[in-house]
Amino acid sequence: MDNKCPKCGAKLRLFDLKPECPKCGCNIMYYNMEQRLDADAEKAEAEWAKVDALLYKLTPKRFRKRKEIQNEEGETSHEKDA
Repeated sequence: MDNKCPKCGAKLRLFDLKPECPKCGCNIMYYNMEQRLDADAEKAEAEWAKVDALLYKLTPKRFRKRKEIQNEEGETSHEKDA
């Protein structure tokens, strides 16, 4: 990590232990937290799509048919990813 404030770019000293920037007062730990959470959510969705596709391939065909019948929308999870 840089020893700079992400908002104003002020250099932080080694012993600045407060969570706020001494210059602008922004909370360094939570700065841009929403964008980081959104990026993390997108990454998790992509990873889950890969796992779901793998599980679809490993599931026996007889269980796939049951799942397709029980699905209310008429789409299987594999068709949603494609």
